[in-house]
Amino acid sequence: MTEAASKTGSRRERSRLERSRREWTGAEFADPQEWRIETDLRSFQLKAAEIRRELRHGRGFVVIRGLKLDEFAQECPRLGGIISQTLSGGLFYSVRDEGLRIETDYGKPGVRTSKTNARFQFHTDSPSRLAGHTPEFVALYVAQTAKSGGESALIDGHAVYEIIRRERPDLLARLSTPFLVDRHAECPPGEDSVIEVPVFGWDAGSRLVVRYLRLYIEKGHERRGAPLSASDVEALDFLDAVMNRPGLALTMPLERGDIQILNNTFLLHSRTEFQDYPEPERKRHYVRIWLNDV
Repeated sequence: MTEAASKTGSRRERSRLERSRREWTGAEFADPQEWRIETDLRSFQLKAAEIRRELRHGRGFVVIRGLKLDEFAQECPRLGGIISQTLSGGLFYSVRDEGLRIETDYGKPGVRTSKTNARFQFHTDSPSRLAGHTPEFVALYVAQTAKSGGESALIDGHAVYEIIRRERPDLLARLSTPFLVDRHAECPPGEDSVIEVPVFGWDAGSRLVVRYLRLYIEKGHERRGAPLSASDVEALDFLDAVMNRPGLALTMPLERGDIQILNNTFLLHSRTEFQDYPEPERKRHYVRIWLNDV
């Protein structure tokens, strides 16, 4: 690529980013009152359109409090259509430790990191269209918190993209071209169990789209017999390092009864490793709902 072409491409990417920018860092939302909404059923009905705008065109996340799970599920269509998360058509997915270990159980049907107590690095849900879907919004209802650990964190893909564009545009070019991504956990019958997906892309409205779960990338290349190159690993390592820079992410303490809703197209989320209480009824349990555009 010529220097002139490179500069033209860089200007084009900056222009796209400006049109789609919602960039923020965690330091801006240190006060939970910035993102927690106390509500009841009637109040949520009145605020739903405003919440949807915030999710789609604002910072991309909210935490609401005051609704029971069944009340929220009933009102979800005000935000988006509920879509299945499993091949069996499950609409409500339990995020809890079921004694699985990714190191030994990966590749078995239904095995996901969300079924362990392990640390989960920054990722987006279903970058490989598990069960045929990649959700626009992800909602997590907190039924039980852990004895220790399990803290949630969010990071803005726009901020991450901009840092990589400024500091390592060569790596951004690799992250903007497809990787092989595995989908064995919930691959619809007759479909390819490995698909090609870039980490950074753009939708038809020139809005940034982020799709990333490193384990699925590593497994996708492994299954296809196409190992990641040294430059591939360098790009992924730099991406992970940027996302773990101090002050960039928002660590979000969640309490029983909270409902965290985030935009899965440009926010990435993570959680720390956790330890459960010994009593089964006290174990950490979140209920996840996937929503798509209405």
